[in-house]
Amino acid sequence: MWQPKVTVTLYWVLLEDACNIKEIGQLAFKGMKRLNRIQSIVFETAYNTNENMLICAPTGAGKTNIAMLTILHEIRQHVQHGVIKKDEFKIVYVAPMKALAAEMTNYFSKRLEPLGITVKELTGDMQLSKGEILRTQMLVTTPEKWDVVTRKSVGDVALSQLVKLLILDEVHLLHEDRGPVLESIVARTLRQVESTQSMIRILGLSATLPNYLDVATFLHVNPYIGLFYFDSRFRPVPLGQTFIGIKTTNKVQQLNHMDEVCYENVLKQIMAGHQVMVFVHARNATVRTAMALREKAKNNGHICHFLSPQGSDYRQAEKQVQRSRNKQLRELFPDGFSIHHAGMLRQDRSLVENLFSNGHIKVLVCTATLAWGVNLPAHAVVIKGTQIYAAKRGSFVDLGILDVMQIFGRAGRPQFDKFGEGIIITTHDKLSHYLTLLTQQNPIESQFLESLADNLNAEIALGTVTNVEEAVKWISYTYLYVRMRANPLVYGISHKAYQMDPGLEKHREQLVIEVGRKLDRARMIRFEERTGFFSSTDLGRTASHYYIKYNTIETFNELFDAHKTEGDILAIVSKAEEFEQIKVREEEIEELDTLLNDFCELPAPGGVENNYGKINILLQTYISRGEMDSFSLISDSAYVAQNAARIVRALFEIALRKRWPAMTYRLLNLSKVIDKRLWGWVSPLRQFSVLPPSVLSKLEEKNLTIDKMKDMRKDEIGHMLHHVKIGLKVKQCVHQIPSIAMEVTIQPITRTVLRVRLNITPDFTWNDQVHGTVGEPWWIWVEDPTNDHIYHSEYFIVQKKQVITKEPQLLVFTIPIFEPLPSQYYIRAVSDRWLGAEAVCIINFQHLILPERHPPHTELLDLQPLPVTALGHPEYEVLYKFTHFNPIQTQIFHTLYHTDCNVLLGAPTGSGKTVAAELAIFRVFNKYPTSKEARSDSTQRAHRGRAIETLIGVSNEVLNKLYWERGHGKRISRKPPKKTDRAARTRPRSASFSPRLLALRQCRASSALCGSGTGKPEGKCATGRGRGSGG
Repeated sequence: MWQPKVTVTLYWVLLEDACNIKEIGQLAFKGMKRLNRIQSIVFETAYNTNENMLICAPTGAGKTNIAMLTILHEIRQHVQHGVIKKDEFKIVYVAPMKALAAEMTNYFSKRLEPLGITVKELTGDMQLSKGEILRTQMLVTTPEKWDVVTRKSVGDVALSQLVKLLILDEVHLLHEDRGPVLESIVARTLRQVESTQSMIRILGLSATLPNYLDVATFLHVNPYIGLFYFDSRFRPVPLGQTFIGIKTTNKVQQLNHMDEVCYENVLKQIMAGHQVMVFVHARNATVRTAMALREKAKNNGHICHFLSPQGSDYRQAEKQVQRSRNKQLRELFPDGFSIHHAGMLRQDRSLVENLFSNGHIKVLVCTATLAWGVNLPAHAVVIKGTQIYAAKRGSFVDLGILDVMQIFGRAGRPQFDKFGEGIIITTHDKLSHYLTLLTQQNPIESQFLESLADNLNAEIALGTVTNVEEAVKWISYTYLYVRMRANPLVYGISHKAYQMDPGLEKHREQLVIEVGRKLDRARMIRFEERTGFFSSTDLGRTASHYYIKYNTIETFNELFDAHKTEGDILAIVSKAEEFEQIKVREEEIEELDTLLNDFCELPAPGGVENNYGKINILLQTYISRGEMDSFSLISDSAYVAQNAARIVRALFEIALRKRWPAMTYRLLNLSKVIDKRLWGWVSPLRQFSVLPPSVLSKLEEKNLTIDKMKDMRKDEIGHMLHHVKIGLKVKQCVHQIPSIAMEVTIQPITRTVLRVRLNITPDFTWNDQVHGTVGEPWWIWVEDPTNDHIYHSEYFIVQKKQVITKEPQLLVFTIPIFEPLPSQYYIRAVSDRWLGAEAVCIINFQHLILPERHPPHTELLDLQPLPVTALGHPEYEVLYKFTHFNPIQTQIFHTLYHTDCNVLLGAPTGSGKTVAAELAIFRVFNKYPTSKEARSDSTQRAHRGRAIETLIGVSNEVLNKLYWERGHGKRISRKPPKKTDRAARTRPRSASFSPRLLALRQCRASSALCGSGTGKPEGKCATGRGRGSGG
């Protein structure tokens, strides 16, 4: 018998005694005496190196402990003087499903808790605030969520830069629909490593793969150090696999035969004293199958074999089950059967898991969620049927080999069984398909081409790809590139083309150009084919941030405009590519027709017979909280609602960027309607679950608005509702709906620019259970009702503290005005989360006095030219060959040389602006001799050069901005110049500085430079314009 060579004691790491922290390994591997074979083999690489790794091993072989070894290695690198520096690193674990993410979060939380490491789940279901993310050292997330997080160029950049270890679970997903997301994540991470020269370790965990070398190449794993491949011999418990094919083609007979075969196999295992898990592929099928198996056991007189031994433990379990609200659970348990699926309450699922673990349940009928989400093994597993309904595809598909392997991984309990049994019952025609997949797997191919447009747009929006050359390089980091070179024919590359272009440079370039043209046509990017440059647009950035597909954006471009109604918007959303797979099935038409009549408040173009009509009906039924019977409709409805909320949010941002006020308002409300599952015309008090439906209905009948109820006393409200006691609760809810008061003051800066100062005071009662603990987010925009245009928009948060103290919040911004002056603008504030929470403030222009039409230039005073001796430092004076400053320099000398105020100097070329900049630098030398600039000769020169360039750059930019705002034509340059261009542009100016400032080199050693300026009080900033000559 092979014995593990590495015991836990070998990898304990003694920390310094400063904080008396015990051994890291002992704390994280508490209760484990030794590692298994696989963990022992990979130990040295995982725990003592920074190498990227790929571990291919069967399900249940202990890959999670290998991940733990790499986590401990990363933590050890951030230990200083016995203390873990928690703010120096982040570890990201990417799990394929939300259910598994929740399970892994619990697992790692318990294991790492003794080390003080915080583990949090970050998925679509579990959002984290920025503060929570900062306080978390390990994030467990899904591929899509991490892709979204790393796509955003602001806010989450710091997060992605702190990541030091990226663990990818189930890497063999590369060949499935979600594969492109994994490719995108890895490519982005690898490019970040190269561009920032930072260290991010990648650990890939996978089932056994035929082409593991290709996956290792993609993950940049050294095949001689970091690649480990373990076949099925390394399973902790050997697995016996049985394949059963049902020959009949009649659907009814097929189901009956499957039930019969399933019962025979279950009974065989039960009589041998084992527990069995039966996997079916629909929630309602769990109950149906469990009832059918129980019925057969009773009819055949075998029910006694299924009963659990009666004891004190069993009686305790029985009491727990009887307290459950799940009727089927209560019915099935006494006979030794139970069910488990994602539609059950969390406490019921946990109860079933515990009862099965303790042996009180003999047969558990469940869905594949159990295989993915919970580590609950049984001696035998039975897969009953291999047809599974995929909401994303809108049809029944074959159960993926990935799911089969995951389910079979649950067979055999390492601590009790010497072997496990996996039985798959399918139709006869699928038998060879599953036999082939499980015995001789095909190489996994890339699916990246299908989503190349979306992923390229994301990189352009992020700024990591700016031209064709960079895009070609980016593709070389994907699994697509690895497989295109290994198997070119699959990707449409002829053998001859591959021989002529082994690096596939031309092919990749052609792919990029084609996709670039597509994105440019959709206005998601701007692509200049002549230069090969890409630039992102608002539309492209919105698509990237909200995960909207290219084809959906094309639909929006065609159908979306500023004048659509809510009904039109739902019709547009229903045509999104995200719902392309949802199909209408004949058996659903009758129920869809009922849903259309009972729950749809808006028209549903397309009706029950079209895909987009079905999507619209499901979305409106979801908002109306309608009940559905068909399992496929319930599944489709959840998928539609989840995606529609995101798509409507994206449309809101598109409308906001296009500056359409009415449409922006409509879309923000519609997104809240979907989130809250309430139509906009119902009482906003329906957002409170504490109020009974009967009370809410009475409020709506009596047309009691929030404003009316704010002015009423609680007993008045109670009498109107014929329910005196409820008056107080209603009154409390009324005051908890977020509300703000706005006060505005305006000040013209020029005839075309207006500064707005907006005071916002919260006017509602804070309740942590209702509002959370952070703040309430709002959108604010300034709209011109005449021209139907938004001139300014802003997102702000009213903090909890401000609400409690009634502290006002000040927003200051500028907006354009035009002549003749409009009568008024509106400032509209709308809550981001609450229906019925909004405020409007009017900006009135009736008494606004504008500045003069042509403000005069600064008058050039008739002053005596100032001699250079006014500098008061011989070391400065010798730098200049002239004896007197010109008229402009004379007039601005005091402001530059004797005050610290900022200066904007606008003057013609050759007016001596360079000397003016030098005067400001001399002021720094005089006033702050011990500051950073005056530390040493080398730093002086560096900082002086920088100060001059900044001053000139800012001046030009500000003048350019003013010139543009006054409508005089185009900007001088819209694109920022390349670094080489900038250097070339500033060289002549730098040349004029250099001789004089270099001459100061020796002067800086003298004490003369330590004199201070006159220190006169700051004056107004001077601007000059005149006819002076260069200094």
